Amino acid sequence: MTDRSVACRRPATLGLLLAATIAACNGVVDEAGELGAAPPESGEPAATSRLAQIRVVVQPPGEFGGDEPALEVAAVFAQYRGYDEAAARTRLDLPRPPAERLRAGHCVPTEQLLAGDEPVSKDTVSKDSSGSRELILLDAGNLSVSLGEATLDVPLALVPDLVPTISGVTYTYLGDSLPAGAWPPGEPAPSELVVRVDGEGDELPGFTLRPRLPEPAALSGTLDRDRDELRLEWRPDGREPLVLRLVSLIGGEPVGEELTCVAHDDGSFVADLDELHALGLDGGPGTALRVSATRSGRTVFDAGEFVGAEAVVEVRTVTVVGD
Repeated sequence: MTDRSVACRRPATLGLLLAATIAACNGVVDEAGELGAAPPESGEPAATSRLAQIRVVVQPPGEFGGDEPALEVAAVFAQYRGYDEAAARTRLDLPRPPAERLRAGHCVPTEQLLAGDEPVSKDTVSKDSSGSRELILLDAGNLSVSLGEATLDVPLALVPDLVPTISGVTYTYLGDSLPAGAWPPGEPAPSELVVRVDGEGDELPGFTLRPRLPEPAALSGTLDRDRDELRLEWRPDGREPLVLRLVSLIGGEPVGEELTCVAHDDGSFVADLDELHALGLDGGPGTALRVSATRSGRTVFDAGEFVGAEAVVEVRTVTVVGD
């Protein structure tokens, strides 16, 4: 098995996302307010807040892979002050999910769903250096994920020293294939996975989670060029909206814009190809279309002083339709 895990001694890129405009499509639900520092209280130090997320993305065996990893694990346990929650989420690369930002039945270029971020300038660094803002990512001890008969210890990654107020570690793993025994080909899908965190003291004690693994969507589709329609079908679940990502391929390589769509999980989705092309999807001769469908489940949990933390589990299925 090959993987793209990140060792503790080798810095990893923490998502300082570029500003993105989210106004070009009337299907986008805009965020209220400005991402930035929380208003300071006169004479009082900023209060400390906490934010934690564990995210696991699984792609079933036998799916068309493309350049997508088969297993992704990312986790952060952060305490911060001097930022509002939206700004802290941006710096931690934890934007709101597409299903909360895009109405069902709509599509936009994926880049438009990136959360905005304040540019890092000399003024920002100088302001941060005053000690009024701080974001620390805690070491929570060993973190492991078990799926089927396989258990994976997730490596630590040092936060790059981009600004003086952000420091600590994240947990990051990218695997090109599933670990042996995780999901044998031809076997039924596992119903849950297990996340174990050793913890570090009273602030973040050890805990175990057993979140449900969403059912794979069993995606299929056709391009009806006579009617200029894309038709997708899958095995419906109905619990949460389904997130679709579309990108054109020429010779197996992506071209044009990637689009993100949100659909009701009722088993079918029909889109007008002219409208998709107007959004940037390439529709030239000889193009095929790679479509991924992601189901997700969210578990909210408390661990010590981390109240309202979340574990997000996603199962992604992929198909290629067209020429």
